[in-house]
Amino acid sequence: MQVIIVSPGKVLVAGAVAAVLVASSMLGALALAGAFRGETAQAYGTDGVGARTWFFAEGYTGPGFDEWILVYNPPANKGGVGVTIAPVINMYSNTGPIGFYTVGSVSPGQRRSVNINAAAAYYGYAGDVSIVVYDDQPFICERAMYFDYAGRISGGSQVFGYQEGAAE
Repeated sequence: MQVIIVSPGKVLVAGAVAAVLVASSMLGALALAGAFRGETAQAYGTDGVGARTWFFAEGYTGPGFDEWILVYNPPANKGGVGVTIAPVINMYSNTGPIGFYTVGSVSPGQRRSVNINAAAAYYGYAGDVSIVVYDDQPFICERAMYFDYAGRISGGSQVFGYQEGAAE
């Protein structure tokens, strides 16, 4: 897996191109592919690729929102430590802990996606949620959110979490 960071300028260009294109989806895909030439992310901690703890603020699991935590365990030849991990996700509301979810075994080179809506629903919760994901070995973690607000505004976002010990 290669982590890609797209510059804001390229996103604006791609958005403008997408808005103007009314042609076939193949033509649109070819035009957009040229705008998304990413650079490899610098997601390195002190022990290799990634971090042992990742923090995600301001998520939401209420109606119209779909939140996912994505865990990637880089293989040894890509900077990882080369061992299987089993991260734990702790979920918090505005008033305190909601509960936790154990991701399960993630072998080197594998990625797992966890639906936070379902994990929080297990505890009877839906709404604002902040996340802490941790393991005793470094890994890479990101959050993807998709939304359809009142049937009028839809979209999504993807962010890397804040790494414990990261420079501010």
